[in-house]
Amino acid sequence: MKKIWIISLCVVVLGVIGVSISGKGKDNLTPANFEMSKVTKGNLAYEVTATGTINPINTVTVGTQVSGIVEKVLVDYNDDVKEGQILALLDSSTLKENMEKSLANYELAQAKEHKAKLNYDRIKKLHQDKLTSAAALEEAEVLYKEASANVLGAKADYNIAKKNFEYATITSPVSGTVISKEIEQGQTVAASFSTPTLFEVAEDLSKMQIEASISEADIGYIKPEMSATFTVDAYPNDKFNGTIRQVRLSPTEVSNVVMYTVIIEIDNSSRKLLPGMTASVTIKAEEANDVLMVSAMVLQFKPSAMVKAKMDVKKIGDIDDNQAVVYLFEKGKIVPRIITKGLSDMTNVEIKDGLKLGEEVIVEANEPRKRP
Repeated sequence: MKKIWIISLCVVVLGVIGVSISGKGKDNLTPANFEMSKVTKGNLAYEVTATGTINPINTVTVGTQVSGIVEKVLVDYNDDVKEGQILALLDSSTLKENMEKSLANYELAQAKEHKAKLNYDRIKKLHQDKLTSAAALEEAEVLYKEASANVLGAKADYNIAKKNFEYATITSPVSGTVISKEIEQGQTVAASFSTPTLFEVAEDLSKMQIEASISEADIGYIKPEMSATFTVDAYPNDKFNGTIRQVRLSPTEVSNVVMYTVIIEIDNSSRKLLPGMTASVTIKAEEANDVLMVSAMVLQFKPSAMVKAKMDVKKIGDIDDNQAVVYLFEKGKIVPRIITKGLSDMTNVEIKDGLKLGEEVIVEANEPRKRP
């Protein structure tokens, strides 16, 4: 009896030792030791975000080429104007006198030309009848040509004086809206060295544009005719639409980041959007609908030394640029799987090959903390 008891005790001890040894082996991890992401189906979109300023498509600066006192200002801020409409009048009294003086000189030059021509024709006939010398004919011809040249000079002076007189009437070169007014009645404007700005007229504010800055990392995704959405602080609950019209090739550098200007056309029929507003733009650069996808975090998981010490992890060779290695927990083992990647929205990644719907992929290992 005592012999049987001793044998039983030995069996129990050996069993405990066996369990202890197996507990230190490599097959003691379970799915509970890992955070998983399930392969699902859905839609992905890679979005490029940017900020930009809303501006009129065309803004015309209205100035003056003559100096003078502002006699009348006929428009104000936000007024709608038509092409050719009078915006302001400068005091034109002196300009009018110069024009009339130039006209008088022009008419006098014409009269002198006429007299010189009559004299030349008379001398020419006398020379043909051999009643005067060739020298007299030559002198009459020179005087006639000088008179003709004086007429051309006087006409040019008159045209300049007339144009300056017309410049005293400031008109709008386009149809649009007055967004800036830099003069008041009674003010003196001087155009001696540069053309002073009197007004700014924005052409057709029902159509505007956003000048958005896109980094060089994202500019390759942007193409003309792509759609864009944007919001402005003035209407935080409204989403507006636009279309990319142009990708400008001239880069700028901001904080060591190369940026490109992208022009986005927008419809402003409601007139809610104002020049100078800041727009937060979102552009759907690429889309993939009804595709297999999994959390992008699975691409970051690599088995640690502790995990490798407890379980065999099969090694793999080289992979292509569009491939990646993910890890699954199958039959008590960590199994690597090569997948072919597709589009990523930074949260999820498209799976083109290597995984099936419903499979679970390791995101992170919940490793136990070491005791102090």
